[in-house]
Amino acid sequence: MDFSVEFTDVDQRYRHCRLSHGPSEQRLLSSVAEEGIRDPLLGFMRDGTAVLLDGFKRLRCAKKLGINQVPFRSLGADEAVAIIALMRLTDVKRLNFIEQAYLIDELRRVHRLTVAEISRRLEKSTGWVSSRCGLTAELTPLISGKLMSGAFPIYAYLTSVRPFMRMNKVQLPEIEKFLQATSSKGLSVRDLDMLARGYFQGGEDFRRHVQEGDVRWCLETLRPSSAGSALAAANDSERKVLVDMEAIQQRVRRLVPLLQSEAACSAAFLAEANLLCSGLLRVIPNFTKSIKDFYARTRPQDSDCSHACEEGGQT
Repeated sequence: MDFSVEFTDVDQRYRHCRLSHGPSEQRLLSSVAEEGIRDPLLGFMRDGTAVLLDGFKRLRCAKKLGINQVPFRSLGADEAVAIIALMRLTDVKRLNFIEQAYLIDELRRVHRLTVAEISRRLEKSTGWVSSRCGLTAELTPLISGKLMSGAFPIYAYLTSVRPFMRMNKVQLPEIEKFLQATSSKGLSVRDLDMLARGYFQGGEDFRRHVQEGDVRWCLETLRPSSAGSALAAANDSERKVLVDMEAIQQRVRRLVPLLQSEAACSAAFLAEANLLCSGLLRVIPNFTKSIKDFYARTRPQDSDCSHACEEGGQT
């Protein structure tokens, strides 16, 4: 049953669980000004107070427009039941991965529901629930603020930034520095992906440029068009070097997570892999030294290469 409540009486304790996005809220403001609030706010009642789970943008629009009464729909008398009901609503597709993670964390931490219980009540697989468990523990106040305010795209964080924490063991302070430097700059997901790879896999000089806000210069050095132009202008021997270096870089990126996997392997595979590892370990020291020396020679003369050369062997 829907009923009206005073917007000043609505409890917004779950505001941190929901994404705030300026442009979409501005469009919603125009719609509410013309047609009012058509869809009721969703939540539950506690001690006579409406606790909001969905509709924070509509509530803020109502406040800006001086609308005192807002429609409200209770999803259940019990808090956990209401959260489950919200997540089950098929028309609430705006719940993104991190919003789901926050709500699942609430169910586990406050209401002590197990992964199996949440899975059963949401009619989702345990893998679906488990993939969202623990994510909020990684979100420092700065990271959460950037993501939930819309300053940094959540999709870019999940696909281009977070994997470096899991595979390359990048620490949270470094993640914070990257988000601080690249948020609210109108960068596309593709641009952020290129910057993340350069920042977390490149040298200290590149990271310094990103942290100083020179992201446009960084993107120009990374764009495929720049590499394509250099390749076209190179002679045969130079072209072979560029092609081989790019191929090595791509294969190393693909190989590292595979080597870190603990999947069961056959005895024949392990024997052959051991021989190959032995051969690689013999050539890697000389290869690493050559790459460091070459990297130092190819840098601009006014650049300080000492930090990058120290890290040249890292992946």
